[in-house]
Amino acid sequence: MKLSKKQVAEIADSINAGFVCYVNAETGEYIDMMNSNALSDYGISWEEEDDEGPDGFNQEWEKDLYDNVKSDMAKIDSWKHSIQIEKPESHESFEIMERFVDEIIPVGKLKSDFERALSRSHPFRNFNGIVHNCKYREEWFAFKQNALEEYVSRKFDEYVNYSLNK
Repeated sequence: MKLSKKQVAEIADSINAGFVCYVNAETGEYIDMMNSNALSDYGISWEEEDDEGPDGFNQEWEKDLYDNVKSDMAKIDSWKHSIQIEKPESHESFEIMERFVDEIIPVGKLKSDFERALSRSHPFRNFNGIVHNCKYREEWFAFKQNALEEYVSRKFDEYVNYSLNK
């Protein structure tokens, strides 16, 4: 099984937005949803066996959300081979920023500013403060999207090669 370019791009978009994607490694079907911390804010848990949900939904959308997420969870649980893909860990995201500076930003004051930002405390905040206020902002978005797509493909391929090809 191989994911299409469109599937990889959509999964990358989802994890970039903070969602977790569950991918059926046999069919390529995927479901994205909020991470477990966000779900628990709405009283939703993978472990919870209560089909009725938490008492006292305040809004109709809360009940709809609960029903939709529980339905998605049941579907994911029924898949024989699935992989959970989340945003890259901090050190991986940091490496993406370093690669951007190394590969895209030309030698000069701006590159020095980026390098200094990455070497100080709060490198993500420092990097974003510079990149969102410079002429390379759009290049950053494209670079990051490409890096996330590579990450998604790698994670999926590693899972398929390890789990399905034993």
